[in-house]
Amino acid sequence: MSAQGLGLRLQQGEDRQDLLTSSSAPSASPPPRMPEMRNSQQLARMKFVYGDDDVELRALLGESLAPRAPDFLFDLALPLLTPESRLLDVGCRDARHLIPLVVRSGCTGIGIDPVERNIDHARAAVAAAGLDQRIELRHGVMEQIDEPASTVDVVWCRDVLEVIPDLQAGLSEVTRVLKPGGAAVIYTVFATPRLEPGEAAVFHAIGNVPRNLERAWVEEAFRRAGLVVERLEEIGTEFREYDEERTQPVSESLLRLARLRRRREEVIQRFGRDKYNLWEASLHWLAYLLIGKLEPAAYVLRAP
Repeated sequence: MSAQGLGLRLQQGEDRQDLLTSSSAPSASPPPRMPEMRNSQQLARMKFVYGDDDVELRALLGESLAPRAPDFLFDLALPLLTPESRLLDVGCRDARHLIPLVVRSGCTGIGIDPVERNIDHARAAVAAAGLDQRIELRHGVMEQIDEPASTVDVVWCRDVLEVIPDLQAGLSEVTRVLKPGGAAVIYTVFATPRLEPGEAAVFHAIGNVPRNLERAWVEEAFRRAGLVVERLEEIGTEFREYDEERTQPVSESLLRLARLRRRREEVIQRFGRDKYNLWEASLHWLAYLLIGKLEPAAYVLRAP
């Protein structure tokens, strides 16, 4: 081999060695820069969402706003009652409101309800309270109240209007049985714009009449029945806040709802689809009151 060829081989070997050495040696150059996020608005949003602990705001929202208790409704009715008054509870259920109203005012009371189970429970509660001589209980519906005209001083009606098929007939009956100038204390719930149509449809399972959740329709029905709004109390979320701060019934309802849905097929198989739909709707009710999809209001109405 000529000297020239040998020199070329040696040079090639050195070049290979340099290449191997350079590829195995650590690089001294800086790492490549990450590409900038193209959507600067999204980056700014992420910084806004996750870049602050909001300690002061969290503390503010942790403070109670001293919501009114559900028993506030008694404060609307009791000033209207005397020991000589006759009180009619329309949709009395188990007499849970009728009994304290009679006890605290000294009046006499009548409770009507269309559900036999409710009347049975009410009779047991009235007997236990020793009020058999002051409270009469009977089956009945709002649209056909078995009372003579102008014989009742105060009507109490809580959580009933939502399920009355003929609301106008029911309110006209209230006007008929009230004495001239008598009063009705009515608590009812309205849908708000936050309630989506699909969500409202769920409540058909618990017997709600959709139109009776419309404030304008209900207040017009008051007017047509001759009942004048003397006082209106917007309850909003207060009753739900009050109870949630103490016994967490909304949390319990949502937990039951989650379990119901996880066991959907089992529940339907054992109890039927109608029962499943009933419970699903019922377990939404308190939560929707708390988050403002449903909005309660209390009225004091005067008869002519």
